[in-house]
Amino acid sequence: MAGLFDRWFGDKKPEDLTDPLHDLTLSNLKVGYLVDFDLKTWEVKSYGTYDFEGDRAEEWELDCGDDRCFLERAEDDDVEWTITRKITLSDVTEGVRAHIRSHDDPPQELTLDGQRFSAEGSGAGYYRKDGKGSGDQMIFWDYTDSSGEKILSIEQWGEDQFEASVGKYVEEYEFTNILPRLMH
Repeated sequence: MAGLFDRWFGDKKPEDLTDPLHDLTLSNLKVGYLVDFDLKTWEVKSYGTYDFEGDRAEEWELDCGDDRCFLERAEDDDVEWTITRKITLSDVTEGVRAHIRSHDDPPQELTLDGQRFSAEGSGAGYYRKDGKGSGDQMIFWDYTDSSGEKILSIEQWGEDQFEASVGKYVEEYEFTNILPRLMH
């Protein structure tokens, strides 16, 4: 029978030595973690992955109480981080939904709040909540502004469900103080 002394000073197994604060990096965020960004503390509310014919992206939903955004990590040749916020499709002035219905694709250029965005890429894939399961099929179209810093994305889920988001590229160093949520 192992006593208290044995648990404190006895042979430790490697799994007993795991540090809960080890590997607190942006790539290893988990639901419930806290992270500082843009002068606010955000909580990770959900996690999901996108699979685009072998290419993978990860997405974390962040909430700070009065704002919600999505942090995405994609890796091609380099790791790219973006932060986006959902907008309504009607905010995009070209009538995107009708254009997609008649042409199977949105226009090559879109306008949002007077700013022009040009088509950057498109594709199809699957979104997996928590990175598990067979996933929900989706199509996406990505756009960038003339500076290449702002991004606009249109997603189609099923026959007639559309989502839009706008955001920017960010750097990993902009996120600090990553902490797991304390369990009670």
